[in-house]
Amino acid sequence: MRRLAVIVQLLFASLLFGAAPAAAVHSSRRPAVHKTRRPATHKARRAACQRKSRTHQKKGAKAKKRCRRASHGTRDAGPAATGPLIVGLNADVSGYGGASTAARLDQVVSQTGTKWLREEFRWAVIEPQPGVFSFSYYDHFMTQAALGGEHVLAMLDDTPSWAGPGVTAIPGDPSGYAAFVAAVIDRYGPHGTFWAQHPGLAGSGSAVRTIEIWNEPFFSSGNNGWYDPARYARLVQAAGIAAHAADPSVKVLMAAEMESARNARGNWIWWVNALYQAVPGLNNYFDGVAMHDYGTNTSTLNPMIYGHPYGNYDHMLRIENLRGQFVSHGAAGKPFWITEAGWSTCAQPSTDCVTQDEQAANLSTLFNDIHTAWGNWVQAVFVYRYGDGSDPTSVQGGYGLTNLDGTPKPALAVFRAAAMASAGADRDRRVRAAARARGSSNSR
Repeated sequence: MRRLAVIVQLLFASLLFGAAPAAAVHSSRRPAVHKTRRPATHKARRAACQRKSRTHQKKGAKAKKRCRRASHGTRDAGPAATGPLIVGLNADVSGYGGASTAARLDQVVSQTGTKWLREEFRWAVIEPQPGVFSFSYYDHFMTQAALGGEHVLAMLDDTPSWAGPGVTAIPGDPSGYAAFVAAVIDRYGPHGTFWAQHPGLAGSGSAVRTIEIWNEPFFSSGNNGWYDPARYARLVQAAGIAAHAADPSVKVLMAAEMESARNARGNWIWWVNALYQAVPGLNNYFDGVAMHDYGTNTSTLNPMIYGHPYGNYDHMLRIENLRGQFVSHGAAGKPFWITEAGWSTCAQPSTDCVTQDEQAANLSTLFNDIHTAWGNWVQAVFVYRYGDGSDPTSVQGGYGLTNLDGTPKPALAVFRAAAMASAGADRDRRVRAAARARGSSNSR
């Protein structure tokens, strides 16, 4: 019956929005040049903060910074995050395959202390032909994750050749992807067939309870060279229907960024606004926001200028602007999951490169912001990544917490402390929940 419900709803969704062609829209990352006054609501928040600071004799740079950040609309929206902060890692353990998976997992966990992994579940591998699903590759990974007691955030992407012109192409007809989402949940979700077939692993806590829809669809590189927020919004709608029909307890993360592009009338429209324009009821189909919070500037923000390109792409604090966008669309209750964040210790003449000490300091700043200013709405953070790539001097190759030879960078100690604290808080929460359950049972 559950599968029938999925099929019926997907058919309805397909009839509702069909397969719209992608528009040839080019995004821009040019910084905004003209200064303009912030919206009155931002000014009012800042003025109120400054009055409060004067009342309590709070002066100096810290008070100014606190008031500046209060003006970005993130403190008055109410709590969205619940429970302990999730601290995880991008380590590509599933990509190793075969006998090497267990060794790779042991290496990552023993060195970092992480209990959460963000892993890519590739559509092209799982469904190489329409309607033909093969789970053997990921069964092996999930077995190893369960044996290690690891939680898994599943990022679902990688278009098979039968569904699109390239591996990053968001399909015009989202029904095929939605069926893939349902199949993954039916296999690895909390009530999935994998756990029924492996009852000894069922209590590991490794069932897939949260999925991320696509990787960086807001960049043209995340959609086969196209920038098409409307197509992605329809994908989220179809995937959300399928996921919640397969298992209502599974959480769906929608990817977002402060990207912008000109519409047909030549006006600059930000990614989030374009998503809601394409699917007005979008809040019904996702449960949280996935954001990649990169940026070597960790302390300032330029003013947002409506109708202009966005000017804070290298600023870590732009997550506050993004949060404000969702609050304005009635999504204050949707928690943020920072599914990638990191700094490259590359050796190139690039503003993207930092020293190893700066990498550690920036990561400390990120965790501090999450625990303070963003504590009510950031639910999780996944650092990118475990180890350096084959060319650690390049920007992409230098993000690791460990060097190419496996030796730790200073940032590893920062991550490990946060991961261990997160695991301890989660363990305490589960112990308290079990005690409450026993007390409730005994009182009957």
